[in-house]
Amino acid sequence: MKKILFSLLAVATLIGCCKNDDNGSDSANHLVKKITAKNKNGNLEEVITFTFQGGRPISQHSSYYKDGVQTGTTQVTTIHYEGNLVKKVKTENAGRKSFEENYFYENGKLSRSTEKRERNDYTTTYEYSYTNNQVTTVLKSYPTTIYLKSGDTQSGTRYTERQFTYNGNTVIEVETGYEKDLNGVVVTNTVSSNGTQTITYTLSGGNVVKKVEETEYSTTTREYTYDTKHNPRYEMIGIFNPDPTKTLEAYNGKNNVIKEKYNYTEKSGSRKIVFIRTSDHTYNADGYPTIVKLYTEENGVREFNSTIEYEY
Repeated sequence: MKKILFSLLAVATLIGCCKNDDNGSDSANHLVKKITAKNKNGNLEEVITFTFQGGRPISQHSSYYKDGVQTGTTQVTTIHYEGNLVKKVKTENAGRKSFEENYFYENGKLSRSTEKRERNDYTTTYEYSYTNNQVTTVLKSYPTTIYLKSGDTQSGTRYTERQFTYNGNTVIEVETGYEKDLNGVVVTNTVSSNGTQTITYTLSGGNVVKKVEETEYSTTTREYTYDTKHNPRYEMIGIFNPDPTKTLEAYNGKNNVIKEKYNYTEKSGSRKIVFIRTSDHTYNADGYPTIVKLYTEENGVREFNSTIEYEY
């Protein structure tokens, strides 16, 4: 089962604790305090608990299990603030997955962040640009060794640039990768694959209902169906998640995804993959999910995979 897609950074957006969404719910009463994931046999796979202070999260403890038995030590993530803004997130006891992220702001909007992971000997930087309060560019960069087609190597910087355009209920993201030498000149004769990927998001009612990813070689389409209840993830990103692109992730929508149809097609016609993910939700009296049962459907057969439980 996938690891729970819940990070302390996402939970940090609960800090405001004063957001009333269109359904009229006070999110202050619905802070997610614990998340438990179990496999199809009911054995523990992951347990995450959050500690709050002054209505905002300050730490997260994550434990992972195999066949119900904990593996490794409990990972501890701490979050630091400057005023109401997240400034640093640090995860420890995670071995090569340990990391530290730092955030920098201009006029209250995220302008730059840095990420240092234990497994890497370098720091990754993200730079954000905006037009009319909408993010238009995210530029990721980190130092690298450039491998040339001639067989030679040289030091340089690897870039991944994401550009966003907006048109009504559609957002188009174009992602391009390239490398520059130490003089800032783009290097073209490399062995790296520096193709372009275009992603088209279709939005409706605060949710991503369709996502189409297209590369030179393939097209991947995801279509989402939602319930009409509160999504705790939406409460989390709705106030001020440091990364503005998180709102384009379907599972962060206003409502809960109950069906995802996945269709991958290679343009050569040599391969096609189609399957469906569905989920059944149990809600509390305020319309927040407490138990989510996850399924996959393939060739008309629905198979139970796992359970996620929320405590508020």
